[in-house]
Amino acid sequence: MKEGEMKKYLCAVPLIVLFCFTIACQDKTALAELEKHNVQETLEEQNVALVHQLFKAIDAQDYTRFKELLAPGAILHGTAPQEDVTADNSAQLLGPLFQALPDLSHSVEDIFAKGDRVAARVLIQATHKGILMGIPPSGNKLGYYQFAIFQIGDGKIQEAWRVTDSLGMMQQLGLELKPKELKK
Repeated sequence: MKEGEMKKYLCAVPLIVLFCFTIACQDKTALAELEKHNVQETLEEQNVALVHQLFKAIDAQDYTRFKELLAPGAILHGTAPQEDVTADNSAQLLGPLFQALPDLSHSVEDIFAKGDRVAARVLIQATHKGILMGIPPSGNKLGYYQFAIFQIGDGKIQEAWRVTDSLGMMQQLGLELKPKELKK
């Protein structure tokens, strides 16, 4: 090799090293981002599984399992304060529901997770076989929806917000919605 060729070669070596270093750094950044994404995806899958477990515990009327899935102090908010369910009041609030609707079941039709939140659209089905909110047993088959958002942390349900089609349920129980008479 001639001296001029050698100088060109030696000038190119640092550029090649710099190029390889740049690519290696980009690969490490990309790998770190991919790993972060995979960890988040796994966590979201675990959160979805936790919500499925909650509905299974409710359908099995398993208060012990239900309580295990809730974090200390967790609240499952209903559309009205008297519908808020906690580990402490679950038997008191869910017991009469199970007596009135002994075959109560939840079918998760849609479920999505994003970060620490899980959103679900759930079809609730049951047969009205006992007194429900003062309504005598009708034998009617019920099917109505509930939408819920769950906040999850440390593998437990921290809080949830649910909206249930109570009007649809009441109509299926045979109740009619009539306007109040206006005072003159």
